[in-house]
Order: sequence, then structure tokens, then C-alpha cells
Amino acid sequence: MIKRIKWGLFKLVKNPYKLYKKNSELKQTFSKYKQAIIFGSADSINKLDVTQFSKDLVVTVGNFYEHPKIDEIDPKIHIFAASHPPITTQVLQNWWARCNNVLPKSTLLLIEKRDKIVAEQVFTNRKIYYYSYGGSLPADFTKPIMSPWSVTIVALQLMVYCKISRIGLLGVNHEWQCINDYKHFYDHNKPSLEYYLHEAGIEISYEKQKAPLPKDRLYKEYELYQQYEAIKQNAEEINIEIYNADPYSSFDVFKKEPIKQA
Repeated sequence: MIKRIKWGLFKLVKNPYKLYKKNSELKQTFSKYKQAIIFGSADSINKLDVTQFSKDLVVTVGNFYEHPKIDEIDPKIHIFAASHPPITTQVLQNWWARCNNVLPKSTLLLIEKRDKIVAEQVFTNRKIYYYSYGGSLPADFTKPIMSPWSVTIVALQLMVYCKISRIGLLGVNHEWQCINDYKHFYDHNKPSLEYYLHEAGIEISYEKQKAPLPKDRLYKEYELYQQYEAIKQNAEEINIEIYNADPYSSFDVFKKEPIKQA
């Protein structure tokens, strides 16, 4: 009881979620869309026509801004997971400066609060929304959300929060974590997070690992899939459909079916 009283007083004095209050705007901003398409960075992206979704709510994450047709794709929001080792502040600044130069200026940004200082230094004259880890499902972006094992988890939570009735996934495949080599649709030797890590002389452990892969990668994969399953259940409870539309992806938490044009 005493703890509850103290917490109530703390909230009256200083709202710990004030930074996230305006995230409720996103529901209204995206309310006209019936379908969202979330783009991951799997190498299958190079085999797909990703420019046909102008009527959908296009969501991109991480390095996807490096796609050569990013202007034509025209994402409505781009999401970054929180920075973490081995990413340094300088690497983050270089990576995001590149993003700021190539991502369409109209694209909204969603960034984890620990990176707020760098975001405000780099993404000038852009509309930025902030979120934080440490919450639970169902997601409420005016409060902390479930801590993700992949940035795609953040994107899915946001779309469910915004009550987008159909959510399609393209370029989402996590086989590299357990089976295949570490690769994406873009070249790691050209501007990307991997490029800036290499430039700083920082080793990317995933690139060095060969089969048989360390078993801790399997454990992480299990945790990630459990999060996908939890989001799937949450979405189904409120009649939101999530599906994997990538014919080259073996990701099977969600049913496989082709994209339905909006």
C-alpha cells in the first residue's frame, strides 16, 4: 500500500511517461489504413517488388532505408530498436546521419528513449516519436512496451496498437540466427550499420561464426519466436490478421499468403 501511494505521488509530481504521451497521435495518423506492410531486411527483399504498396501503411525498420528505391517505397514510419553493444555513440551518429540523408523527409521516426540525445542531434527538422522497453502486452505506446528481441517486434506492437486490421510481413526471416550465414538485402561493405561498425574496427560476432553455430543463438531464437507467438495471440483476440507474404521466407509463426492489395 505504501509503495502504491509513493508511486501515485511520484506520478503527480513527475509523469514518467510524459515523453510518450504524443504517441497516441499515431492511432489517428494511421487510422485511414486498412493494411500495413512491414519490411524487414532479409536478402529475399532483392527478389521482390517492394514498390507496389502506395495505398498501404508501409513500415520500415533498421537498415531498410538503404534500399535503392526507398523514395518510391515511401515509408510512413521508420523504426529503430535501442542501440546496444557493440554500437558506440560515434557509430550510431554515423549510421543515423546516413539515414537522415536518404530516408524521405516525410517519414516519421520511432526511436527508443535511450537514444534521444543522438536522435535530436542528427534528425533535425524531422518528426520523432519515442518509446521505451520494459512493458508488456497488449502494447500501449503511451507507456513502455514489451522489450523486443528484434525491431520487427516493435513494428508489430505498433501496428496492433494502432489497430491496423491486416498486417503483412516482407523480408522477415530469422534463419541466419540458427542456420544460415549473417546476411541482408544490402551489402555490408557499403553504408549500413555493419559498414560503420567495420569502419570503427568493431567486430560483428555473427559474421565470424560458422556452423556449428553457438547454442546461445538457438536460445535467443526461441525467446524471439515466443514474442511473435504472444503478439499473434494478442492480435487474434482483437481480430487483427498478421501474415507472412514473403514467398522466399520460411518464417512460419504467421500463415503464409500473398499480399492482398489495399
